[in-house]
Amino acid sequence: MARPIQVAIAREMISPSSNRSISLQLNMGEGKSSVIVPIVASTLADGSNLMRVVTLKPLSNQMFQLLVTRLSGLPNRPIFYIPFSRSLHMNTSLVRIIGGLYRRCVADGGVLVVQPEHILSQKLMHIDFFLTSNRSHKKRSIAHELGTLQDWVGNVSRDVFDESDEILHVRYQLVYTAGEQMLVDYHPHRWTIIQQVFSRLQAHAGKLRAAFPKMFEFDTTLKGFPIIRILSSAIFRQISSLIIDDAFEGGLSDFPLAVLPSPIRGATRRFIAQREVSSDDYDLIHSHCEGTTLFKGILLLRGLLMEGEGILSYVLKERRWRADYGLDPSRTLLAVPYRAKVGCIHLAAEGR
Repeated sequence: MARPIQVAIAREMISPSSNRSISLQLNMGEGKSSVIVPIVASTLADGSNLMRVVTLKPLSNQMFQLLVTRLSGLPNRPIFYIPFSRSLHMNTSLVRIIGGLYRRCVADGGVLVVQPEHILSQKLMHIDFFLTSNRSHKKRSIAHELGTLQDWVGNVSRDVFDESDEILHVRYQLVYTAGEQMLVDYHPHRWTIIQQVFSRLQAHAGKLRAAFPKMFEFDTTLKGFPIIRILSSAIFRQISSLIIDDAFEGGLSDFPLAVLPSPIRGATRRFIAQREVSSDDYDLIHSHCEGTTLFKGILLLRGLLMEGEGILSYVLKERRWRADYGLDPSRTLLAVPYRAKVGCIHLAAEGR
């Protein structure tokens, strides 16, 4: 028997009210793995979905045995485990065998237990064969089979992540090098422009702090770049506008925005600063900058200075030192807030 909270959560996972992917957090001991996952898996494995339970490698055997215990008895549901590794000697027949097992899992209403490494290995192998497919007909046919299988899996899969906070960690993202080593895109201006933006930020923040002292946290006691925190969205928009003005007036070396014609200047300013951009502005900027590196620099400034979602907005407004409490006998016998160091946001300005 399932408790009401478990049934409610299972129903929400089976058919989310938002019609989007969801992430739910439960307390320990509320039956996430032992009750809710088997309910959701057996319901979604309806003969049309490839039901995948994604779990961490240390928990994989435990999840497999749990699903076998819950679903392979009276419910008569098969539990599949198909470890996919880039060490496999892949050929077209093996791809078809794996695809046949996936389709059998769908047809039998089975549940597939997978690890994040299995999903990424299949994607990476497809990319690898695709990038080298021009070398031989064999690799081209394998790349085609893997691509077809990958598209099919992407269309029919329903995934449930156990311990999603860990599985969605950046270490499980798709990061893979292929081909010959090359310079980073927009090298070296990618980081020299960022350095200059931080230099202009320091100058403008110092001036605005004098005019709006209650809107800033500005600490210059440390060596190097000061610790800056902005407490007002209006102040950040003002700083962003001042930095954009510097860019148009030639204040950023190796970035000639000053040569842009007047109509394109207005479109470029809106493109850098505003989150929502009209297609007319984008087309005007792209057509004028096509074939040059100027557009890459404009994109870089947009990523830094865009209102609400730019990197500088996040660093200066959202990130902060963790507030904690401790004793300071020189001030009072009460516990007072103090700052505990949890990160070094300002290191980006020093190019480390």
